[in-house]
Amino acid sequence: MPEPKPRILLAFDFGSKRHGVALGNELTGTANPLDVIPARDGIPSWELLDRLVAEWQPDAFLVGLPVELDGSPTPLSLRATKFARRLFGRYGKACYGMDERGTTKAAKRLVAQAGHKGNYREDPVDSFAAAFILQAWLDLQQSPEEAGEAARYLQPLAGPQI
Repeated sequence: MPEPKPRILLAFDFGSKRHGVALGNELTGTANPLDVIPARDGIPSWELLDRLVAEWQPDAFLVGLPVELDGSPTPLSLRATKFARRLFGRYGKACYGMDERGTTKAAKRLVAQAGHKGNYREDPVDSFAAAFILQAWLDLQQSPEEAGEAARYLQPLAGPQI
């Protein structure tokens, strides 16, 4: 059986007012911040998302899951999972989930070092958080035998397993 080809992924830092978007590549194992799209009560601007999907042609999606410290779901992580199912329904691509704990704080630290003024409404860091989420997932893929309980994130939330 041939090796599966490396995929391009779009990842999301899910939020009720906006979603950070990052682009990643399994071949290089890298993730980069891409954009922030507005959302209303967690529902994205589908028109803007359609444009990103058309431009980047991802093979799969990844959605950050804001889970509790013990890994149990939160009301927001349940909404993020619903968003993942909507992504699959709209685009027909597998959608994975990933623990996003600590990614917004990491993104804020990163941009503060680059001189960010701290006004996150005018200059959001959500795309950087999405990149941290995606990078963690790509790193997990590189060594699934060491993932332990986190290996569950390598299974899709929605869509076929590729």
